[in-house]
Amino acid sequence: MKKVVLCTFLLALSIPVLTGQESEHYFFKDSHMLKPFLSEIRSTANKLEIAKLNKLDENYYLSDYSNRPFMEVHLGTELPIYYLANRPKDIKFSISGFIGNILLIDMFEETTAPVINTDYFFGLKAAALKYIDNPYIRNIGLKLVPIFHESTHIGDEFSIHGYNDLPWFRRVNVSYEAWEIAAVLNDPDTIKSNLFSAKVGFHGLWNPAKGYYTTDSLETKGVLAPPAQKNYEYYLQLNMQRTKGFLCSEKWMNVVSVEANNRLKFS
Repeated sequence: MKKVVLCTFLLALSIPVLTGQESEHYFFKDSHMLKPFLSEIRSTANKLEIAKLNKLDENYYLSDYSNRPFMEVHLGTELPIYYLANRPKDIKFSISGFIGNILLIDMFEETTAPVINTDYFFGLKAAALKYIDNPYIRNIGLKLVPIFHESTHIGDEFSIHGYNDLPWFRRVNVSYEAWEIAAVLNDPDTIKSNLFSAKVGFHGLWNPAKGYYTTDSLETKGVLAPPAQKNYEYYLQLNMQRTKGFLCSEKWMNVVSVEANNRLKFS
């Protein structure tokens, strides 16, 4: 599988050579193409989410969490490196980096308003997009991430309570490198109209033997915490944007975005 991903990535990198002299080349300019949907877990969109949780890990040190809303903060950005546009052939290609973090905060807890978990991620992405002269299928795209890193860190209140008061508590340090490939239908790009988009993707670990996490014997109280057996993840994302109709416009876009995945649960 690694060889397949590397070969596909090299094929994507050959697009600038194949498109000819009519191509326009840019460096450090945002291409706007194949950006994460709003529902994507590793979205680089800056957003604030407020939600009530009806279920939280049994290790959490407070039992009244269902009585108040929780806050999740997403901060991130894409770092454009190279962008190619071939307008006669309706082809776009880009290489960029990305970085972001996600914080889950018990903001309305009265004592310490603890940070429950912090996720960090960064990586490198190549993307290709082909526009089609069709009223329903506007474009098709391919996203390739040769490598990205993700790590998570649970908050102090959470982990100290578990270590001191719960005999079965074991803390693992989620930290891994993976590759990802995804196909996109109707990427929003810079389209300012009502548009239904879909994305299907797959990622796998670069080091399956290591798994998704490492352990410290002090944090697991000497109990063995073997690596997860699953070393892949797949997902389906659907995105609906509206710029025409009730309570929306090109400047005030409505977006409904959902994701289904088989992401590994670490607790």
